[in-house]
Amino acid sequence: MKTDRKLNSWQKKLLDIILDAYERTGTYRGEAKKHQKLRVPAVEIYPAYERDDADLTELSQFEASMRALELFSPVRIVYKDRKLKNEFEGFLVSAGDVEPSLYELAGRKPGREVHAGQIGVYERYLGRSRLLDDFIKEQEAFLNADRNAWFAPDTAEDVMKTVDFIVHNTDNILYREMSIALFGDTKYIENHHILTKALRILKKFGTYDFAEADFDSKKEYESAVLAEYAVYENPSYVNFNGNGRLVFGNGTRIELKAGTPIAVRSDRLSDITVIGVDSDTVLTIENLTSYNRTQTDAFQLYLAGYHNHARQEFLVRMREQNPGIRSWLHFGDLDPDGFCILENLRRKTGIDFRGWQMDLSFLIKYRAYAKRLNQNDRTKAENLVSQGMHAEILSYMLQQDVKLEQEIISWKEEADKI
Repeated sequence: MKTDRKLNSWQKKLLDIILDAYERTGTYRGEAKKHQKLRVPAVEIYPAYERDDADLTELSQFEASMRALELFSPVRIVYKDRKLKNEFEGFLVSAGDVEPSLYELAGRKPGREVHAGQIGVYERYLGRSRLLDDFIKEQEAFLNADRNAWFAPDTAEDVMKTVDFIVHNTDNILYREMSIALFGDTKYIENHHILTKALRILKKFGTYDFAEADFDSKKEYESAVLAEYAVYENPSYVNFNGNGRLVFGNGTRIELKAGTPIAVRSDRLSDITVIGVDSDTVLTIENLTSYNRTQTDAFQLYLAGYHNHARQEFLVRMREQNPGIRSWLHFGDLDPDGFCILENLRRKTGIDFRGWQMDLSFLIKYRAYAKRLNQNDRTKAENLVSQGMHAEILSYMLQQDVKLEQEIISWKEEADKI
């Protein structure tokens, strides 16, 4: 029978500890043949209980509240001396006596009921996307097994709302813009750590051409994941250096001159209607330092690491509008990841990019600056070699345990020219 009895803080703490322990027992799961005994030391409820300097008035109040609890619940006091019954050792209850009385006293529902009730939160987002469906199926499996989901219900609602927005986003958007669009507050996703939780889902259930080990930091990796959905902390840019012209839909015309680099915000790429290139060679460069250092007759672009859809689509339109371009080159790190980026660029754009200054001779020439491979490097190199890609240089890397960053090559090669 439900009781309206009000518990004090010690009584409530004890019951919560007992119920948490009970939900880990075989009795709760219906697996135990005999009911287990649940024991809680007195000092776990009142840490000062066995201290010589404990407040005697408070200690007396604690003991009185525990004796009162024994009168109206199945919880029993265990005394250090069973005859004297003066000093507590702890508290004991049979697991078979917990339901429903202790739940009613504590004002709690059994975990199985709580978990079952949470499933509806997730079902409202089923069918929105493959990624979100995979996440929801896993969370529902946890809840059906009477296990905690990743997030509390209110948080889960916010996180799924954010993930749903991200995976369907097509236009460049900044974190704070997304926050106000979803929650009417520019700092909501930051203050409530919603984006961090959304990234946990995107990283586990999304499919990308890169992994966390490809980046120098977790932040860079997470930025790359969000960039796949055109979500950015700050505006990103595409850098150009070469002769040509860009014409925007509003009629704005920009003349490009070699030696005078410019940058265009990524969210303006789709506004460009004319991409004129006055060169028969296009060179994309992986790292910004090398882009700033390298001087060639090619039309150069810094696109940054793994390229998102907007930048890939821009390159495709550039090829379509400039049939005179005969060579498409890419300059990246001489390491397994650099060659993965090259292959990703070829596959995503359908353009036959070739490595530039990325052959074995450059690795040998600057071997004094080489670094050792890590396990992720080895795995990527072995996978590429098994597919017949860049076998000569990657086999050399594996045999000699070396890799090279492109900044060394661009620095030394330009210095030699001077």
